[in-house]
Amino acid sequence: MIQSGNDPENFDLSKDGALLFVSNEDDALAGIIDIAAGKVVHSIKVGAEPEGVKVSPDGKFFYVTCEDTGTVSVIDPVAAKAIKTFKVGRRPRSVAFLPDGSRPYITAENDGTVMLVNSVAHKVIRPIKLGEPGVIKPMSVLLNADASRLYVSTGRGHKVFVIDTASNEPVASFDAGQRPWGIALSPVGKMLFTANGPSNYVSIIDVASNTIVKKVKAGTGPWGVITLAE
Repeated sequence: MIQSGNDPENFDLSKDGALLFVSNEDDALAGIIDIAAGKVVHSIKVGAEPEGVKVSPDGKFFYVTCEDTGTVSVIDPVAAKAIKTFKVGRRPRSVAFLPDGSRPYITAENDGTVMLVNSVAHKVIRPIKLGEPGVIKPMSVLLNADASRLYVSTGRGHKVFVIDTASNEPVASFDAGQRPWGIALSPVGKMLFTANGPSNYVSIIDVASNTIVKKVKAGTGPWGVITLAE
């Protein structure tokens, strides 16, 4: 068991696997944890209700989304400080970086959008509209293996949207069942799995046809999902 601060929400690993970066929601802090020592070595003030945590592909910084303030804090893990804070829309949740690190995509749940961001200047380029705010509520974002497609779950909106990362426009959407939250692709990318929260099941979706092929009971309130084999 590793101590991680008060009310940990999400985490990501440093590139060398030695450090864990955690959002501590109740305290509005980002924690840096030394895994070998099993303790928090730095706590950095961020916006209210920190949620998503994502390390840049080069490992030089990590993003923390802050739901209540509608901001992202950019943290330098070596200096252990926030180097910038920028606005991204209402209730940002999750982050996905292109492999070259040039463009992160950040969900803005209460705006019904995904924000396309410049990660050099750390500012929003433009919103990608998915649907009516309050109906479509973007939650998790996930790139496929070649980063040509971005999948976006929408919680109460029931749908998963597919964004073409060349045009940065939605090109498809499909019903994933009740309340899709966390999402994962199979290793070769043929199947998408969605953890469907209060409905207590995982949907398995064929991405070629964008249809549910099976629903699997998954305990109470499944929130996230990860795949290890095809």
